Amino acid sequence: MEPTRDRPTIQPAEAPSLIVKGLDETGGGISVTVGQSRLLLLNGPVRAVDVTQPDVVLAKVVSPLDIVLTGRKAGSAELVLWDDHGRSQTIAITVAADLRALRAELEKVLPNTHVNVTMANTDIVVSGKVASAQIADQVTQIAGPYGTKIVNMMEVSGGQQVTLQVRFAEVSKTAVDALGVNFGSGSNSGFGANVIGGVEPFGITNPPNSAALILGVPSPGSAVTQFGQLTAGKTPFDIFLTAMKENNLLRVLAEPNLTTLSGNQATFLAGGEFPVPVPQSGAGGGGPAITIDYKQYGIRLTFTPVVMGDGRIRLQVAPEVSQLDYSNAISFDGFTIPALTTRNASTTVELNEGQTLAMAGLLNDQVKATNTATPLLGELPIIGALFRSIRYERDETELVVLVTPRLAAGVNPAQVPEMPGERWRYPNNAQLYFNGDLGGSVADLAHAPATTPPPRFQGSYGFVPAADPGPVGAK
Repeated sequence: MEPTRDRPTIQPAEAPSLIVKGLDETGGGISVTVGQSRLLLLNGPVRAVDVTQPDVVLAKVVSPLDIVLTGRKAGSAELVLWDDHGRSQTIAITVAADLRALRAELEKVLPNTHVNVTMANTDIVVSGKVASAQIADQVTQIAGPYGTKIVNMMEVSGGQQVTLQVRFAEVSKTAVDALGVNFGSGSNSGFGANVIGGVEPFGITNPPNSAALILGVPSPGSAVTQFGQLTAGKTPFDIFLTAMKENNLLRVLAEPNLTTLSGNQATFLAGGEFPVPVPQSGAGGGGPAITIDYKQYGIRLTFTPVVMGDGRIRLQVAPEVSQLDYSNAISFDGFTIPALTTRNASTTVELNEGQTLAMAGLLNDQVKATNTATPLLGELPIIGALFRSIRYERDETELVVLVTPRLAAGVNPAQVPEMPGERWRYPNNAQLYFNGDLGGSVADLAHAPATTPPPRFQGSYGFVPAADPGPVGAK
């Protein structure tokens, strides 16, 4: 390659130790800004040029003694050069984000937001205070194209603790109608039975010292509501009857309150755990080993609040209500494992502080009807009822969940209210046996317990003693 720009040709005897001008003997490093270029001047012509990360920096030989580096994206790379004398030089290149362009973009899009933008290696660090979480999200979205990673160290002004007041209300109604008859008869000449519907299945037994089989009469089980025996001539008849009309009502009301920081998840469970046996393989000798695993059930609440500013709260809430269901239980090796009936919901909404979200309509209405009959005999009028077993069951469940988010803050020690029972008065034997006094608050010492009625309670949240009637005998 011929030298240009009237630059003298470097002879091998006077060739410098470095290929690139302006660098120290250790090689040094070069910084380039994204979207900008830098010109490297060489001490002599180069034979080859290579870049380890071409997507980070672009190296272009514009003349035998000039190379232009252009930053493509934030990151780091290495530039390797070989000259005509067989020497090589490796140069570390750091491509930084264009922070001036980023600051100008933030000032243009969000003129009332003032944040600090700095670099940490190849990451962009954004810090400062913003008015809401929505603005913080907008800042990170704008800064995203300028760096490989955005470190969000912004603080949202205002309250950042959220208390979620939740009310679960569930009403479950069950109606069951059942009618079935099992009867049997036996004598020395033979026996027979009707076990339609399995009200009380009869069996066959072999009495001692007898080769004949006779009809076995079982003891009444839980499904039998009436039973009896009658004798026609010398033939006994055993009758088992289930005639049941049952109505059940279940009402559940829970009011859990949870407090957490903005952006953090909080979980609440009011219920319990039931054991589930789990067979384990690989046990030596005998059958498999059995371990116990516990499954949770009850009223569960999971929510994640995000304070948006201006009194608005973005809320991701997932309530769940589950209960044990023994009607669908399974049994093995002497264990009975109940099923779980679960109702849940999940949603994300935005509410003003103090507003209430109602999640209703979780209605479950089931009807189960079973009619078991003996062919032909069960279709006869009047007498056909003896050869039929009918069960009708209806379950109706409705669940309503009310959710109210509020900004929360701690209280000073002097503002902490007195806990229920914190200052308790214990009765002596005379007060306990003669006056029926079970104790109470220390504040009630001035009142005679014999004539002071038991405290009444009022209020929709917690319990608050009713108004004090005053000392005994006061007019």
